[in-house]
Amino acid sequence: MTVEQAVKTAAATLEDNGYVHGEREAVIFLSHILNLDTTNLYNRYEDNIDPAAEEQLAEAVETRLKGAPVAYIVGDQNFMGWAFLSDKRALIPRPETEQLVELLIRRVRDHKVERGKFLEIGTGAGPIAIALKKYFPQAEITATDVSEEALELAQENAQRLKVDITIVESDLFDQVPPAKYDVIVANLPYVPSPKLDFVSDQILDWEPMVAIDAGDDGLKYITPFLEQIKPFLSDYGIVALEFWHTHGQPVKELVAQHLPDHEVEIEKDLAGFDRFAFITPE
Repeated sequence: MTVEQAVKTAAATLEDNGYVHGEREAVIFLSHILNLDTTNLYNRYEDNIDPAAEEQLAEAVETRLKGAPVAYIVGDQNFMGWAFLSDKRALIPRPETEQLVELLIRRVRDHKVERGKFLEIGTGAGPIAIALKKYFPQAEITATDVSEEALELAQENAQRLKVDITIVESDLFDQVPPAKYDVIVANLPYVPSPKLDFVSDQILDWEPMVAIDAGDDGLKYITPFLEQIKPFLSDYGIVALEFWHTHGQPVKELVAQHLPDHEVEIEKDLAGFDRFAFITPE
């Protein structure tokens, strides 16, 4: 069987079972199996593949048909151009969060805190903290999470991508090293429990619920985050948050209550929904 035949066969199986991006997923699977990037795979479409690779591809497709996320099957996920290890220990890095980092990078440069102290609350697999360290190698970055398993994955990603960040197990700010941070960023769980029915089964069945469910109002973690943040924030510090798309106004109200001398700028995601809050001193 040639590479092209293998891709088309796998794609047809996926598409026949409702996976609309079957060909793209088949290419990702086979590229991973053959240790090629996707461009090189296309260049080798006429080459034959061995039976072992065929079998691995069939197993990947079978696992996908059970609902497993592509990132978990191949073991990594691209985030801002870097391949992050990805498995059930943490939520899969999302394109929306790439946008959060991109918007934050611009503000870090505008405020000239490229060499400052950065803190991430709820790092998961570590993509935000690690990407920020890649962009700002002189920054001192601390990344926390309540999940020991997630922190193990974050540490593996930091080693894989050759960055030096401090990793701390902490429930929000409980164990955060006392300091004044110039940047505090958080992508905490924010899906309201009543809205979980709108979340795909792939996410609910495979990814850690502790990283998704944010209680009845979706503010279970964002509220205490903003209640506790002030002692850790420098006088000119930037706060960046990702939130459920209807929570722009509640976030503004929480900031007015707990950081009354700060202003909030709400930014939309690529789908046009309110998604990010950037909080800065007035």
